[in-house]
Amino acid sequence: MAQYLEQRLKIRHLRVIDALEQHKSLLGASRALGVSQSSLSRTLHEVEDIVGGAVFERHARGVRANATGAILTTAARALLSTIRTLEADLERLSDGQKRTIRVGALPVAAHGLLPVVLARTNSRAARLSIEVIEGQTGQLIPALLSGAIDVIVGRLYAPAESDGLTRHVLYNEPISLVVRGDHPLLDRAAITVEDVQRHTLVLPAVTTLIERDVRAILQRIGLRVETAIQSSSVGFMRELLLSGDFVGAVPRVLVAGDLARDALRILPLALPPSDRPAGIIHRGTLGPAGQLLLIELEAEIARLAENAIVEPVRGE
Repeated sequence: MAQYLEQRLKIRHLRVIDALEQHKSLLGASRALGVSQSSLSRTLHEVEDIVGGAVFERHARGVRANATGAILTTAARALLSTIRTLEADLERLSDGQKRTIRVGALPVAAHGLLPVVLARTNSRAARLSIEVIEGQTGQLIPALLSGAIDVIVGRLYAPAESDGLTRHVLYNEPISLVVRGDHPLLDRAAITVEDVQRHTLVLPAVTTLIERDVRAILQRIGLRVETAIQSSSVGFMRELLLSGDFVGAVPRVLVAGDLARDALRILPLALPPSDRPAGIIHRGTLGPAGQLLLIELEAEIARLAENAIVEPVRGE
C-alpha cells in the first residue's frame, strides 16, 4: 500500500507517468523526456514500488494505464500544471511585468495565422514571451491537459469524449483551390472541373485530418485525386504552387500571406461549403497573456475576414 507519498514521490516520477500516458510507449516517452529507455524503466519501477503495484500494463503496441495508473496520471498532470504555474509566477516576480505563454498550434494556424498575430503581439507588448509548439490535435490535447502548453490555436475537432477543456470558436476555415498568381487557368473566362483536372493537384498528406476534409470536398465536385502530390510539409506544398502550374486544395488561411500578396490566388471555381470551425482551446480561465493573445487573434481574424480568407463566426 502506498505510504508517505509526499516524501517518496518525486517530480521525475510525475513526468514519467505523464509521458507514458501521453505517448503510450516506453520508446516514445523516453524520447520525449530525453532519457534512455532503461533509465525510464527504472523510474517506472520506483513508482510501482512506491504505490505498491503495477501502474501501466504492457501490450504488443506499447503500454496503457491500469486503474492505478489512471488515478496517478490525473494527479501527476494536476501537480505538474501547478508547478509550471508556480514557475511562471516566480518568473513574473523576478522580471517585472513579463508574461509567458506556451502556444500549441495546429499546422494551418501555425503557418497562416500565428506569424502575423505574434509579430503584432510582440510589438505591442515587448515583455510578452511566447513559445510556439506545432503539432497535431492528438499530440497537443494531452500537452494542454498536462499543463505543458497553455492554449491551442487552430481547427477545433470535436473530442471523442468530454475532456473538460474550453473550446472558443473564432472563425471557419474554408477550403479553396489555389494557384500561383500568373497561372494559365486564371486567363480563362470560366473554369470547369475538367480544366482543373488537366493540372496536377497538390494536397495535404494522407496522415492529416486536413486531408480528410479536402478529399471529401473534391470528391463532391467530381475531381479525381489519384495522381495528386501529397505532403505534410507546408513549405514544400507552397514551393510547388509558386513555381509550377499546380493546383492546390487547402484551407485558405494556410496560405494567407501569399494570397494577400497575390503570389497565390483563389481559383474562381465554386466548392461546396465546408464546416471547419477554428479558434482556441484552453483550460479554465485565460490568464493575462492568454487574453492578450485572444485580442490579437480576433483582430487578425477580422482582417482576414475582410479579405475573404476566413469566415467569421456569427453570434460568438
